[in-house]
Parts: sequence; C-alpha cells; structure tokens
Amino acid sequence: MKKATPSLNEVFNQAFDSELDPKMSLEKYKHVAFIFSVLQNSTAVLTDLKTRKSYIYHGALSAYLGIGEKMTTELQDAVWEESILTFIHPDDLRAKQAMELKLFHYIKSKPPEDRLNYYLVMKIKARAKNQSYIPLELKVYYASSSDSIQLALNIYSFTSSNYGDAVMPGVIINSSNGEVLSGADLRFKNILTKREAEILKEIAKGSASKEISEKLCISKNTVDRHRQNIIEKLCVKNSAEACHAAMLMGII
Repeated sequence: MKKATPSLNEVFNQAFDSELDPKMSLEKYKHVAFIFSVLQNSTAVLTDLKTRKSYIYHGALSAYLGIGEKMTTELQDAVWEESILTFIHPDDLRAKQAMELKLFHYIKSKPPEDRLNYYLVMKIKARAKNQSYIPLELKVYYASSSDSIQLALNIYSFTSSNYGDAVMPGVIINSSNGEVLSGADLRFKNILTKREAEILKEIAKGSASKEISEKLCISKNTVDRHRQNIIEKLCVKNSAEACHAAMLMGII
C-alpha cells in the first residue's frame, strides 16, 4: 500500500493498534502533568490522540493569563487546547505547529525504545490579562506505542525575556546525551510532492494561480487543486500560512 504523505492529519489519524507501555501509561502521564503544573507553576496539557481528549492542569501561569484557576484540572473533548492557543501570538502558533510536526516525524523514524529521549523546547509569546505579550517556554514530549504516537504533553512555563535565542523558533533535544538536533536533521522535504513544493515556491513569490499555470504549463484548476492539497497537508488556513509554515520547516 502506498504510504500517505505525512502531515498533521497523520498525527491525529494514526491506527493506534498497539497499546502504550504500562510503565508509561496515560494515568502515569496525568500524574506527570499535574506535578509539572505544581512544581513549575506551569499550564500542562496532556492530549490523548487516540481518544481525542485533552487534560489541562492549571498552575499559576493559567491564573496569570486568565485561563484557569491554580491547582484545578479540566477535560476537553478536543486535540487542541483551544483555551490556551487563543492567547499565543499568531506567528508563534505557526512556529509551534511546524516544530511539533518535525518532532512527530523525527520520533517516528526512531526505534520505540529511543523515542522518549527526544523533546521539543521553544520560546513563545502569550497574551496576559493586561493585553501585553509575555515570554513563555514551551516543552513538548510524545509517548508512543510500537506503531503510533499516542500522547502529547505540552508544558507552558514562565521564562525570562532574555531567554536564549537558541530555542527560537525551537529545537529538539536528545535528553539522553544533551545533543541538540541541527536544522539539517529536521528537514522533511517529502511532506509535499515535488510539484506541490514547486507551486508553493511560486506562491511565496506572490504569483497568482493563472501565472503559475502558464509558467508550469498546467491548467489553473490543477494549480488550485495543488493549493488545496498543500493547505490540507500543512494543516493551515490559507496559502500565506502555508508559505510561512513551509519555510519554518525547511520545505521551501
């Protein structure tokens, strides 16, 4: 069977045929998320991609942003923590999506026994109750079975405004040896087909569909169909966001 082109849809639509290792079960991850929210005053979000539920543990950060009371927990029937994402700067949301996709595919390429070694850390900005943006640190961890990535743990924490530029827009770290993965390690050019990447480069230059069709000697309908495929694969809303996400991911 032909392998599907990877995208964020692949993250949410995995087979989930195998079970998580009992040593790192959902219940244990819930406890980890709670501990993070208490010890770091963080907002911890544990998402079960299999059941499409998110468990949100509120620390002092949640109270500061106005999204929840400290030491409380809520359950959302969604894979996105909407109450938090609406407070994140739009540019950082796109960077977050791109880096999470990179982490997902990098981990999927590793043996199951090595996957817990890798996590994402990045600096983002979130809107506080006074409407000003404050710097936060985001860490993302994935837990997998033998055939799928089932759990995603997002930890949002306070951080200094002069936090190192090394984590912008984000880096993936091997916690077993401290290795920071380079950009070359994390390029996923096969997310888009060669033709789609070619069209996206033209879109990034400001070319309209008719201009692209004439340059590439294909119909305008074909260009528009590729545009829609690109948007779906990158899980963005429009072509402008697709260009931004693709550049962050090193696709174009």
